[in-house]
Amino acid sequence: MRGLIRNNLYAMESNIILAFILSAFLAVSSLLIKSSALIPYIIAIQVFLFVVNIGTSLRADEMSKWSKYEITLPVSRSNLVLAKYISVVILLLLGTLMGTITVVFSHISGYSMTLPTLLRGFEVGLTLSFFSIAVMYPLVLKLGIEKNELLLILSTFGAIGMQLLTAACLSKWTGGMNMRHPLVEAVATFIAVITFFVSYFVSVKIHKSKEF
Repeated sequence: MRGLIRNNLYAMESNIILAFILSAFLAVSSLLIKSSALIPYIIAIQVFLFVVNIGTSLRADEMSKWSKYEITLPVSRSNLVLAKYISVVILLLLGTLMGTITVVFSHISGYSMTLPTLLRGFEVGLTLSFFSIAVMYPLVLKLGIEKNELLLILSTFGAIGMQLLTAACLSKWTGGMNMRHPLVEAVATFIAVITFFVSYFVSVKIHKSKEF
């Protein structure tokens, strides 16, 4: 399992480094901006920057024929898929780390933000990331890696649509349709995490049905 996860991360190495550079730039920019209202958006972007790299890993597997070789290893199909999902979680932890650095920098700048405001960036970033990958990965397995970029874009719009639907369903308790309400953000994140969990089992079923 560790070897599979390490292989996934190695395949994304250059893109992960680029994500670190861009996230570092965004973190430093928080020292310069004049509005603390932008901080949650910066954090959300930092978290999401890392997970888009999963497409690089999938494409690298396809180009190197690794996806055909790995099924001959003494590892179950479910563990092969699990390694991908664990890799996504690791990428999210890296994004969360960079977001935390941004929070520290914003405090250095003297910005005073409430806890819900600080959490908003992480919740939005995690919601987009978990839901997008949960939708994209099974579809890539089913339809092919060549549609990877399109599927990521569509799944990201799907994540936004899920947030809009959540806001509409909870409007009775949030004083109208308000995507920035803490309840809406918390519920949307919970739905995204559950979708990610369910997606694993869907991906395992698709993977077992493929001959590659």
